[in-house]
Amino acid sequence: MKKMMIAAVAAATAFAATLSSGAAAADQKELRMACESTYAPFVFFDTDARQPVGFEIDLLNYVAKEMGRKLVVTNMGFDAIIPSLLSGINDIGASSFTITEERAKRVLFSKPYYISGLSILVRAEDKDKIKDVKDLENCTICAQIGTSGSMRADEVPGAKVRNFNTINEAYLELGNRGCAAVIGDRPVTAYFLASRPQVAKNFYHLPVALNSESFGFPVSKKNTALMKEVDAALDKARASGEFTKIYVKWFGEEPPAELLK
Repeated sequence: MKKMMIAAVAAATAFAATLSSGAAAADQKELRMACESTYAPFVFFDTDARQPVGFEIDLLNYVAKEMGRKLVVTNMGFDAIIPSLLSGINDIGASSFTITEERAKRVLFSKPYYISGLSILVRAEDKDKIKDVKDLENCTICAQIGTSGSMRADEVPGAKVRNFNTINEAYLELGNRGCAAVIGDRPVTAYFLASRPQVAKNFYHLPVALNSESFGFPVSKKNTALMKEVDAALDKARASGEFTKIYVKWFGEEPPAELLK
């Protein structure tokens, strides 16, 4: 497992080295996207293709094309994405941003493109001991810094929360017995397990969803015109069937009806 995680970190480093810094002055022919590259299947670095791939990448490539722009991707820590939008370094963010009231005070969000929820990952040996979030009271919980999973972990009575820069680091720490569970986005955890069958046997993904969340693309509140263009392009993708095509490609099922409205 350690080798796999080291490879993931190396891939992310390579990703950062090969992508634009986004620090140049805004080019209206570019749509500058900020993301954190370990959110498979939403956005992650494909070591074979040596480029970022994922559901969000495909969606924003479509959006950029409809806008007559080229998508330029910059990798950074999750907690640095919104500040990069506010400073004007980047135009739009990705990496499974849950639409929350707190975040909406700082940025605008696109119409939802995914309905998710938080879930709990534990070691397989603990699946009979930890069956619900209440069983994590007074335990150590791992999460990724700045995420809704970290926020939910903070709400567990008596829990000690250990935050990591990437969700993969949180999974690694769980495997190393540094915490009792990881709280994170269900589809991200599900993809992590499905893509690593040998590692997956060491873990148990609780079937209980902690909540329901909608993901949206954040942009600066100063950039209302861009937000309207993004939503218009997403609406066109829904109407044309392109949204459904991309969704099925990455999740193996059609999107729920509420995402097609």
